[in-house]
Amino acid sequence: MNLSFTETMRGELTDSSGTKRSVAFHVRTHQTRGGAFELDGIVQLPGYGDECPCTGTLTISLGAIAYVVRWKTPTGSFVLRGHKSPSVLRPFTSMRKLPIALETEGGARLAEGLMWFDLFDLPEFLASWVPLRTLSRRRFDVRLAAVERKALLGGATT
Repeated sequence: MNLSFTETMRGELTDSSGTKRSVAFHVRTHQTRGGAFELDGIVQLPGYGDECPCTGTLTISLGAIAYVVRWKTPTGSFVLRGHKSPSVLRPFTSMRKLPIALETEGGARLAEGLMWFDLFDLPEFLASWVPLRTLSRRRFDVRLAAVERKALLGGATT
């Protein structure tokens, strides 16, 4: 039986000129087989996309968790790559910390940084784990998530 869950991560990227930018994504994953998941959701990265729909993959294997998040804007296509290395010696830090790199679709590195899973998001994360059969294979509604996030942050919802 395949699983699905939602996850939110936030952090910061620094480009080669030293400019820092906040970054966040909120995604729903759909297990395709074993430790392979497809994901879709929204990414927020000023200068590279504001509440942009994204797709990608999540791969969970022994000792590694890898994210590849892709999105397109009128100015270009971008890829956010992240890799966690969970450790039994530091489980909370190693599972929450995600070193990331922002690249163009062609592979040119634009920035590097770090994202974190906020423990305040843990109840929502744990409650989101469900078998795919109960979801009727419905897709994550990117527009609704963007409206909900903006309302929570006090922004306009239109």
